[in-house]
Amino acid sequence: MKKSEKIISAIATIAFGILLITLGAKFIKVLMSLAGIGLIILGIIDLLNRFVPLAVIKIVVGAFIIICGLALIEAVLYVVAAVLLIAGILLLYDKVKHGVRCATLLHTVMEYASPSLLILIGILLLFHQGAMVNAVFIISGILTILEGGLLILNVVWED
Repeated sequence: MKKSEKIISAIATIAFGILLITLGAKFIKVLMSLAGIGLIILGIIDLLNRFVPLAVIKIVVGAFIIICGLALIEAVLYVVAAVLLIAGILLLYDKVKHGVRCATLLHTVMEYASPSLLILIGILLLFHQGAMVNAVFIISGILTILEGGLLILNVVWED
């Protein structure tokens, strides 16, 4: 990749991170709308090329994503919360049942911390979806901005 392409990629990555932080959960709405509109446009193109069954499917799925996309995301988040809760409870039960024999206290705490963290995240996601989703977007945005910064530093140090 050329140096100019790397710089453009780094700037786009930083801009994407800024969008993740500033838009938060609204970013999902924007992406769902863009995906739905893109499918509708692809369906219209298929319709013009006389691929009617494929065009109808793309247009219907695109409209469905635009109309019901957010409800699908919420349903998926509830399923993820339930899976995290169940996995955390089962892991914690297994650790308590079999006992954890570790050399240090810190290692013992870490053994119990991971399933407890799964349970905590599952509960927070189940009852406070908005706050958790925003937190995830903020953390993702920060990490994406850092990635963009590292890409720029890589270009600078490459010479």
